[in-house]
Amino acid sequence: MLAGVEDLFEIDQKIAGIEEERKKLAKQLERARVFEERALEVAKRNNELVDEIVHKATSLANVQSLREKYGDLKVLRQLESFYLEQEAQEKAQERLKALDQELDSTNEVSLEKLKYWYDELVDIDSSGPVYTRFEEICQQEAHILSEEFKKTLLETKWDTQTFVPVAIDTMRQASTDLYHLGQFIFGGKPRLWNFECIANNFKIRFTYHFHKDTFKLETYFNFLNDYLQENLHKAISIFHDEGLSKQFVLEQFIDHVLAPIRDKVRANLMRDDRSIIITLISQILNTDRNLSHKFHYHGDGLISLISPEIWDLWLSHQVGIATRQYQQITANPKEMAQSASDFLKLLNRAFETLTPFYEIEAPSLRRYKLLSCSQIFIGLTSTYMDYLVSVDALDKQHTDEEELYQTLVKLQNFSTVYKRIFELSQEYIMISLTDIVNEKEGKNYQSLFQSVLTEYRKIIDDVTQPTVVHRIQKLLKESLRNYFKIGSWSSQNQQSSNTSAEVVNAIKLMSRIILGLDSLDIPLEVSLAIKNDLLNIIVNYFIESILKLNRFNRIGLNQFRLDFHALKESLNLPDTAVSSQEIVITELLAILDLKYDTNHSEFFETSYIKRAEYNELRALLSIKKLKDSEIQDALYRVAYGNVI
Repeated sequence: MLAGVEDLFEIDQKIAGIEEERKKLAKQLERARVFEERALEVAKRNNELVDEIVHKATSLANVQSLREKYGDLKVLRQLESFYLEQEAQEKAQERLKALDQELDSTNEVSLEKLKYWYDELVDIDSSGPVYTRFEEICQQEAHILSEEFKKTLLETKWDTQTFVPVAIDTMRQASTDLYHLGQFIFGGKPRLWNFECIANNFKIRFTYHFHKDTFKLETYFNFLNDYLQENLHKAISIFHDEGLSKQFVLEQFIDHVLAPIRDKVRANLMRDDRSIIITLISQILNTDRNLSHKFHYHGDGLISLISPEIWDLWLSHQVGIATRQYQQITANPKEMAQSASDFLKLLNRAFETLTPFYEIEAPSLRRYKLLSCSQIFIGLTSTYMDYLVSVDALDKQHTDEEELYQTLVKLQNFSTVYKRIFELSQEYIMISLTDIVNEKEGKNYQSLFQSVLTEYRKIIDDVTQPTVVHRIQKLLKESLRNYFKIGSWSSQNQQSSNTSAEVVNAIKLMSRIILGLDSLDIPLEVSLAIKNDLLNIIVNYFIESILKLNRFNRIGLNQFRLDFHALKESLNLPDTAVSSQEIVITELLAILDLKYDTNHSEFFETSYIKRAEYNELRALLSIKKLKDSEIQDALYRVAYGNVI
C-alpha cells in the first residue's frame, strides 16, 4: 500500500522485491513436493520389504535371497544369524543322538575311543544326558584301571626298599592312561586318578600306623617327612613322561600324599583344646616350610586349612607368651643390668618361632605377619625403651659413682638392643614386610623398625651419652678439688718424674671408670665420643682452673704437663685419636716454654704483642689451633711475669 507521493518513486523496487519473494516460495514448495513424493516412495518400498520379510523370510535360503535383493540390512543379517544358529543346533542334536546311540551300543571302550567322543562333545559344547552318560563311562573305565593300578603298586612295593624296578614301563603307562582319562571331564577340574592311586600306598601305611589318636602330633609330620625323603625322587623318576613333567609329578604326588594328613589336621583343628591347636599350628608351619625349602613344593600345603579365627587365636597366644616373658624380665628393677640380655633372648626366641610362619608366601598371612611384627618386635622393643628410661635400680642411699654405673649399664642395654633391632631390620623377612607396607600405603619406609631405631639412637646420643659424661665430670671435678688448690707452681725447685699427689685420686677414678666403660658392649663410636668429651673437659679444667689462675716456673710447667698427660692417658684413647682442645693446650705450653729460650725474647716485647701479627710465631711453633686473642693472652702472661 502506498503511503504517499514519495512511494511512487520506489514502486519499481518494491515490485522487484515482491517478485523475488514469490520465486523463493515457489522453490520451497517444489522441494516440499519432491520430498513428499520420495517419502511416499520409501514408505511404499518399506511396506513391500516388510510384507516380503513376513511372508518369505521363512528359511535360510530365502533370507539370503532377500539380502541379495535389498542389500545388507540389519534385520536380514539378524535373521540369517538366527537360521544359521538354528541349523547348527539341529546338526548338534543329530550328532548328540548319534553319539548317544554309540555310547549305548558300545560294550568295550578304549582310551582312543573315549578321546574321540570327548573331542566330539567339546565341539558340540552343550550338556545333558549324553554328557552324563559319557562321564559315567569314563568313571567306570577309571575305576577298572585304578583298581588294577593300585594292585600293581601294592604288589611291586614301589615305595619300599625292596622294590625291584622291573615293571616301570607298565606302571608309567598305567599312570599316563589314567591321567589322560581324567582330562575327559566337563564342567570342573580334571580328575587326577593316577596320583590318587600313586598316593594310595602311603594312605594305607598311614592309616595302619595312625588309626588310633594316641600319637603325638609331630609323629604324623615326621612320618610324612621320612616317606617323602625316601620316595619323592623315586616317584618322579617312575611316573614322569612327556605329558607329565617332573615338577608336575612332584607337586601332585606331594599334594595327594598330604590327603590323609589333611584329614588328621582338620579333625584336630575342630577340637576344643587350645594347647593342641597351638602345637598343631607350629607343626603345620614347620611342615609347610620344610615342603617348600627341602622338597620344592609350591602347592597349598596345610596352612590353607587354618581359618582366620584360628590364626587370631594363634597370634594372641604368641603375643601373650612374649608379653608375659617381657613382664617377668622387667618385674624387678634390681635385675635391670641383666634385663637387656634376657630381652634379646626373648626377641631371638620369638623370631626363631615365627620364622617358619614368615617364610611361607601366602597373601592371606600378610595381615598376621604385620601384626606379629608390630606387637612383638616393635611394640615390646618400644616398651622396653620406656622401661630403661624410667627404671631406677639404686637404693635410696647411693653414691654418685653408683649412679654413674647405673647410667653406663643403661647405655649398654640401649646399645645392645639397638644393635639387635637393626640386625632384625636387615633380615630378608623384615625387608619383605617393609615392601608390603610401602606398596600398601604408598610410602617409602627404609624399615618397619625405622621409628623405633630412631628413638633408640636419639636416646643414646642425646640423653644417655651426655648423662654419662655429665656424671663423670661431676666425679672428676670433685676428685680434682685439692689439685685446683695447689699454689706452688712457681716455687717448685725439684724436677720430678711422678705426677702430683693431688691428681692421683683423679687418675685412679678415671682409670676405674674407663675400665668399666671399655668393658661395656657399646658401639666404638659412642665410647670414643664419651672419651673425647671427657678429654675436652680435662683440657678445659687444666687451662681455665689451673694454667690461667696460677704463676709458673719452668719446673711447675713441666709438672703441669706431666699431670695433664697422666690424666689424659687414663682415658685409654687410641694413639691416633686427636682432640682439638688437646692441641690448644699443647700450643699454649709451647708459647709459655719460649720464656726459657733466650733466642726468641722478642716475642714477649709489648710492641710485638700489641701489634697482634703472629705469623712468625705461628710458623716457628707450628701453631694451627690457637686464635690470635689466645696467643696474645699467653704472651702477656709471660710478659707480666706469670711465667718466671
